[in-house]
Amino acid sequence: MKNYLCSKCSVLITSGSKPSSLGCPKGSMHDWKDLGEVGADNYLCRKCSTQVKSRSKPSSLKCPAGSMHDWRKL
Repeated sequence: MKNYLCSKCSVLITSGSKPSSLGCPKGSMHDWKDLGEVGADNYLCRKCSTQVKSRSKPSSLKCPAGSMHDWRKL
């Protein structure tokens, strides 16, 4: 299982495969970013306030708040 975040609408989904891109409320197609594998550690992005449970530090690419995520382990 992996964490997927839409960089347009900030929806976070845990799934075994990349979710469908159809139906983003911020404009036609979701822009899913693979944040990494689900795990026991909690991480919080200081820019967009997204919280994920991950095996390791999530990917920093495409923060919905702009540029790169700033992950901190909780």
